[in-house]
Amino acid sequence: MLWRLRILSFYGLLSLFTFIFFLICYIPVTFCNVNYQIKYRIAIIFSYAFVWLAKICCGLKYEVEGLEKLPKTTSIVISNHQSFWDQMFMQLIIPKHSWVLKRELFNIPLLGWGLRMVKPIAVDRGTNSSVAQILREGQAKIKEGLWLIIFPESTKVPPDKTVKFKPSAVKLASVTRVPIVMIAHNAGLFWPRGFWFQQPGTIRVKIIGVIDKAEVEQTDVRILNEKVEQIINSEKQKLLNY
Repeated sequence: MLWRLRILSFYGLLSLFTFIFFLICYIPVTFCNVNYQIKYRIAIIFSYAFVWLAKICCGLKYEVEGLEKLPKTTSIVISNHQSFWDQMFMQLIIPKHSWVLKRELFNIPLLGWGLRMVKPIAVDRGTNSSVAQILREGQAKIKEGLWLIIFPESTKVPPDKTVKFKPSAVKLASVTRVPIVMIAHNAGLFWPRGFWFQQPGTIRVKIIGVIDKAEVEQTDVRILNEKVEQIINSEKQKLLNY
């Protein structure tokens, strides 16, 4: 009973904060000529508040390993995807970036409107045009100096399950000749697919390593995608034991 109350308190406070945030930030920047840098900072503030409320209300803490491995140059981040939490948290550790996400997220009241503000690459999953869109818009984002965060599983996957990685992220890295940063985490142990927390605890996020642009350029996309998939899934499995 107490655990349910903690979860409800999280969503209650998040809803209140989101509504106030919407009035103070979203409406002014939408109807005024505000540059992208300001919009981006506003989005980061919201993510900090989200992660902080999850920690305070539901005891969802986190530890990050390997921050020193992040390269200084624009890169593509490839991570496993287990929870809504990881979407929000990634914004706190990755340099100025954009996303590849499902267009349907725009339909979430208030939150979806906020996502539109930072202009991610919004794709209709399952359509034949999504790969071409990611390559086209992704190249433009990279040229702007933005990192890209991509979940190649394309959906939230339970911690003990694996799915084949879609090759779009690796293809984009090959075309743009940028490094690939590999990340694994175990957020799904505490907050699985959906909106209901499983248990309090400490989420482990591991920046596994970087595939430099020389290897990206020289390696076949299919082979490299299989390598990335194997490495991330292997690290994800290790994190199940924490």
